[in-house]
Amino acid sequence: MIFKTSFKDRSLLLLTGLVAAGAAWAFWRYLGENGFVVLAAIAMVTLWLDNRRLRRQLRDKPPSGPEQH
Repeated sequence: MIFKTSFKDRSLLLLTGLVAAGAAWAFWRYLGENGFVVLAAIAMVTLWLDNRRLRRQLRDKPPSGPEQH
């Protein structure tokens, strides 16, 4: 029973690796030098969204600490 689970896990891991490698190849093959622009744009949007989320958390959080009056 353990062997079957181990074989299944290894097979799925290998398949996942092949899919990831294929996706990476296709990304760079079809985007070429523009791939860096796409990655930079994704990073900028992700940082902007995270910043928005954190600002909302701070706005909704009640003030605390020594500066509270």
